[in-house]
Amino acid sequence: MGWRKVEYQNIKFDAIMATPGLGKSYVCDRDKRFIDADEERLRCKYVVPENISREDLERTKGDRPFEKRAKHDEYIKALYDKLDNYVDEGKIIIAAPHPELYEYFKTRNIKFVFIYPSKNMRQEIKDRMKERGNVDAFIKENDDKFEEFYKFNREEKQSVLHYEARSGEFLSDIIKKFGIK
Repeated sequence: MGWRKVEYQNIKFDAIMATPGLGKSYVCDRDKRFIDADEERLRCKYVVPENISREDLERTKGDRPFEKRAKHDEYIKALYDKLDNYVDEGKIIIAAPHPELYEYFKTRNIKFVFIYPSKNMRQEIKDRMKERGNVDAFIKENDDKFEEFYKFNREEKQSVLHYEARSGEFLSDIIKKFGIK
């Protein structure tokens, strides 16, 4: 790893996996030490205009209007190559729980913390998605699956540490608790 391992509650990890609505994009937009693996995944998978705003990108979630760039294996290789370069540069990868990102961490033995919202944050996450410009269909889809996602998140077994966010807590607050300043 190109950066120091983070240690929280005597557990060391190299990367962060966080569910939607916690502020991954916010952190990555404001601190260049972090890489938004979801955006990299999107840009490897689809032909995304370079000058698209974060707000416009958020509005495409749930129904991507972009042309697919490559076959699955090709885009995965391109994504992993990009992420490998970022890791070599010392960047901290922040990902969402997509199967290909779990696989990336697993095949490279990258230990990660898994961050998810507490059960009482259902409305708060819905409000955050609305505030950031997600379309109603995407918000409804995530809200409809909130209980299912919560159960999955609590039972997730690939991370070295689980962190259940509390109401009002954003990823930017949580990484400060981890000592990443």
